[in-house]
Amino acid sequence: MTDDPGASGSDGSDGGQVVERKAAEEAFELLSNDTRLGILKALFQTDDPRTFSELREAVGMRDSGQFNYHLDKLLGTFVRVTEEGYELTTAGTRVVGAILAGEFTKTFEGDPVPVDGECQLCGAQLAGSFEGNRIRIACEDCERDVISLNMLPGALEPYPREEWPLVAERWTRRELEMVRAGFCPTCRGPVDSEMTVDQSDLVDLFEAVVTYTCRRCTMEMSANAATSVVPHPAVVGFLHDHGVDVEGTPLWKLEWAVSPTGRVVSSDPVRVEIPIDADGDRLVLVLDEYASVIDERREEDRGAPNQS
Repeated sequence: MTDDPGASGSDGSDGGQVVERKAAEEAFELLSNDTRLGILKALFQTDDPRTFSELREAVGMRDSGQFNYHLDKLLGTFVRVTEEGYELTTAGTRVVGAILAGEFTKTFEGDPVPVDGECQLCGAQLAGSFEGNRIRIACEDCERDVISLNMLPGALEPYPREEWPLVAERWTRRELEMVRAGFCPTCRGPVDSEMTVDQSDLVDLFEAVVTYTCRRCTMEMSANAATSVVPHPAVVGFLHDHGVDVEGTPLWKLEWAVSPTGRVVSSDPVRVEIPIDADGDRLVLVLDEYASVIDERREEDRGAPNQS
């Protein structure tokens, strides 16, 4: 990943550029009215543009003048008008999505949920706890975290409570895939990845930890080096050859992914090896200082099986 502030015409040259149409405070002030939120929800509920009359009827406001006033406030930022009628902009769609997800209004509460899995370090039972907007899958004995991150409460709401840990695990994978692709899950800004081998709270457990940091909002996410390569095609293919469905197996049941598997073979330049064993065969990935896979090799017929 490169940092080139002059790329894509951001200096006002040949290419396009992103401009700020409205201050954030002004944009959020537009939403401080029930009628305006009702307009956004009404447009969200249909795939087709709505005429003025259809939209006013859907919102349930009789006063045409008042309705037009509130609708006009949303135009350009959250609503656009076409020849067919009114429809949501991308920003309008995201606002309604955030409301439905409970991003501003909902929270987790309740007792821990048992997890069908054991701690790969001490063998004790895992449990899922959900408090505020935070999810945590951890060992009940040594209290080591397997998963710990923020999650939108609305993402769990449709599921029975006993399924929450598995839903949270799928959410974690999507977050990891997003930062690996270079996008911040919080603000969608650019994310840099760095392999840390000597200065992390997690280094007490793991030799190598990947830290993902957003350049815009400074969001930071960490994962041990082995967890970071779970979705890598070489890993998926290798384990598929040995009957393991990586996508369908919870992280806490992929022993190599949540154990101190990664080993630092060089600190200058940083090189970390991730060995993955299955049925006597081994896949070894080599990661650089940016947590990119720069080499991979298979070692076959190593002896006793040690799958996933």
